[in-house]
Amino acid sequence: MAEPAYVTIAEGYARQIRNGALTDEAQLPSHAELAARHGVSRSVIRQAIQLLTSQQLVRTVPRRGTFVIGQRPVARPETPALDDDVDEIRAVAHPIRRAQLAGNLITHYQLRIAELSGIRQTAIEDAHDHGMSIADIGERLGLSNGHLPRVSR
Repeated sequence: MAEPAYVTIAEGYARQIRNGALTDEAQLPSHAELAARHGVSRSVIRQAIQLLTSQQLVRTVPRRGTFVIGQRPVARPETPALDDDVDEIRAVAHPIRRAQLAGNLITHYQLRIAELSGIRQTAIEDAHDHGMSIADIGERLGLSNGHLPRVSR
């Protein structure tokens, strides 16, 4: 079964907000303009805006319009899988086997960290190439004083 139109519309705007296509404090078109653009009624647009508001992606100012909410740094996710792996390794009785398993896990996470660092660096460079200042990138990433560890070509 297809999603309701308001969900599809809200998801489209949420994606644009999250990927930076709609920047902080950008004003969305009026409900009438959005309804015409998407070929739906204003009530469908109101539902889409309510959904975006509940996701804390936009805010509505009476008689002024709907605005993108500035994105806060993303909270660091917990890593229960890592905690479980570490707990399992601690439980291994044989010390050499425990050391081998710990070494394997270290290698695995070092490779993952290197991969994630590369992804992050490329994303930072892409944002900079699209006109975002280094200070703004740093602020959005939650880095103090907008300083990035490395942005070089």
